[in-house]
This record gives sequence, structure tokens and C-alpha cells, in this order.
Amino acid sequence: MTPSGPVIGVVGNDAPRQLLLAFGARPVRLTGSWTGVIDPEAQQLLGATDAAVVRLLTELRSGAHQLDGLIVCNDSQAHLRLFYVLRATGSELPVHLLDMPREPSSPARRFALFQLEALAAFFATVTGGELSAASLAAAADAEAALGHALRRLRARRRAHPPLCAGADALDAVLDAARMAPADAVARLDAALTPAVSGATRVHATGSSHPDATFYRLLEADSRVVVVSDDHDTGDAAWLGEAVYGETTEHVLEGLIDAHFARITTSATTASADRAALTRDVARAADADAVAAIIRELDEAPLWDLADQREALEGTAFVSVRVQPGGEHDSAGDLQRDLVERRVSA
Repeated sequence: MTPSGPVIGVVGNDAPRQLLLAFGARPVRLTGSWTGVIDPEAQQLLGATDAAVVRLLTELRSGAHQLDGLIVCNDSQAHLRLFYVLRATGSELPVHLLDMPREPSSPARRFALFQLEALAAFFATVTGGELSAASLAAAADAEAALGHALRRLRARRRAHPPLCAGADALDAVLDAARMAPADAVARLDAALTPAVSGATRVHATGSSHPDATFYRLLEADSRVVVVSDDHDTGDAAWLGEAVYGETTEHVLEGLIDAHFARITTSATTASADRAALTRDVARAADADAVAAIIRELDEAPLWDLADQREALEGTAFVSVRVQPGGEHDSAGDLQRDLVERRVSA
């Protein structure tokens, strides 16, 4: 469980970090970017897929990430396409598809256990390590410390006035998902922004954010601050979840419980559940407004909008579609809309 151990890339939000850490590896979450280069061949291979995932394939094909293995979660059609492209094009990097079920039932639990056992076998092959109750307990301690740091960061974001801007918080969370646990804790605890009074407090929902570009544009003149979010690279990232058990079997069962307890992405969760999560987190953060920020060709969050608008009755709710390359204009329009709605409320 040291930074010098094997490095496993993770695409998506379903892989339990504790299991990976127990094999002595370091998980590195890969998300692409809002504005990076797109290789035309990568675009052709993936077809009509949102730009962040195309940029990620561009990075993988160029060797930008030094990895010993790669996990791709089947938590969106874009990620599933990415896996099949990597497999079909003969990637030399060992690649594994993690396909966790969504609705709990006895057959689903059996399938989930099969998936985690197959994932553990992949880790064992890539790392040469072995799974044990002791290694899982040590990994749980590391993840528990990370969870405490995340809660401290969340409290700073939600303070009055906020003590950490949304962009700085998102940068820290994305960095933490790529670091060894002790370094990740230090990174999260270092995320601190001078308080800005009077800004419109915004909860962000919709697409995940591969980097903090959009938040930084939205917060550029301190009239808006993103105090919370429910997308899966922000507050909903599966980070800091620790499960303890006397045996490896107990821990695997606990990880399955934790998986089914999560409200995941728009692509894999009922709109009513997503809307309830948006409402509850926005209220807990005392947000003045909610912004649904949706990347072009990431269609699933669009299905949530009607239920979110109904659940958030009485709270300003704004949605925006972001075209590739249109981040600056979309953020400016959204900022003006959020501030004007707060003033007129």
C-alpha cells in the first residue's frame, strides 16, 4: 500500500478502492478532461461519445498514463464503448471490465460477488499480491482516514461563508482519487480558499466533471461558489468507504452492501432517486440554487431534469448543455442566470 506499488487505472465509479489497496496497488482514477486534445482516430473508434471519454482514449493511446493495469466500470455506455475499443484494438495494457449490478436481489448479490472475485483475481495477476483479512483491514484503515478528510472538506465547502471554493475542492477530490491514501488525506486537508461573502451558493448536478475547468469559470468573479455536488467525480465519488470483517468473505459481502447502498450516476439510477439525492444534498449545503451542467452526448442526466425540478420546488433550478469547446460561454451564461434568479427570488 505504498506509492511505489503497482498502479491501476480506474475508469468509472464502481471499483471499491479498498479491494485494490489490499493488493498493495495504487488506484488512479482516469477521467479525461474538458479541454484536452482529441485524436481523430480515437473519435472514429468510439463514434458518438461525449468528448471527455474520447480525450481519455486519446491519452491512453498516446501512453500518457504509466499503468500496470486498467479497470473500466460498466457504469455508462461511453465507458463500455471504451472497454470494447481497448480490447478490440489489442491494447498491451491488461484491461478488466467491472460490471456491477444495480438493483439488489439474491441473484444480483451472487453476480456482484462473482464480479468482485473476478476483480480480485485480476488484481492478483497484475500485482502478484495476495488478498487476506489483514491486508483488507489495513486498506480499510487507509480508506477510513480518507473518508474523514473528505468530510472535513465537505464541511469547509458548506460553511458560511464557504472556506473552500468548488473548483479547489474538485481539484482536491480528483487528485485524491489518484494518490496513495496518506498523500490523498494531506491533499484534501490542504484544500482551503479565502472566504468570499455574499456569493450565490450553488449545488451542481448533471454530468461528472473530468477536471475543475467549468467550476473555475463559473466561480471566476466570486459571484458564485459551488458548495456541493452529486456527480460522481465530486461528492458522489466512491472514495473513503471502509468495510471491516473477520474474513475476506465478510469484507466482500460488506462491499456489496456498500455498492447497493449508493445512489450512482444518472445512467444507472432511477430519476426519482437521483432527484431526491439532489434535493437532500442541496438542502444540507444550504444552496441558493441548483445547476444541472450536462455535457453534449452525455444524455442520461437529461432524464433527471423533470424530477429534479419538481423535487426542488422553491429553489432556483437552472440547466445548461455544454458543447465541446463551449465551456467558457456556457459557464458565463449559467453564472448570469444563477445570480439573476437569486436576486429576483
